[in-house]
Amino acid sequence: TLFRSGPPEFERTFRAQQNCNEFYPVFLVALWTAGWFCTQELASLLGLFYMFARHRYFFGYSESAKGRLSGFYMSLMALFALFVLASTGITNSFLDEYLDINLLKKIRRLF
Repeated sequence: TLFRSGPPEFERTFRAQQNCNEFYPVFLVALWTAGWFCTQELASLLGLFYMFARHRYFFGYSESAKGRLSGFYMSLMALFALFVLASTGITNSFLDEYLDINLLKKIRRLF
C-alpha cells in the first residue's frame, strides 16, 4: 500500500508544488542561457509561456491527476524551445569566436 499523508486534494497540490520546484532550476538555466547567448526578447517570451504552462499544470493537477497533462506538455515545449535557443546561441558564440562566422547576423540579414 502507498503511504497517504492526507486527503487526495492535498497530495495532488503538494506533488504539483514539488514538481514545480524540481523543474525550476532547469528552467532558470535554460532561460538565462538562451537570453545571454541568443536573444533576450524571445527568451523572455518563452519564459512567460513557460510560467503560463506551469500555472495550468499546477491548477490542473490540483483538480485531477489527468488535468496536469496539457500544462505539462506545454511546459516541456517551452523548455525544449529555450534549450534550442541556448544551444544555437552557444554554438554561434563559439563559431564567432574561433572561426569568425556569425550565423545570427547572417540569419538577420535574410529577414
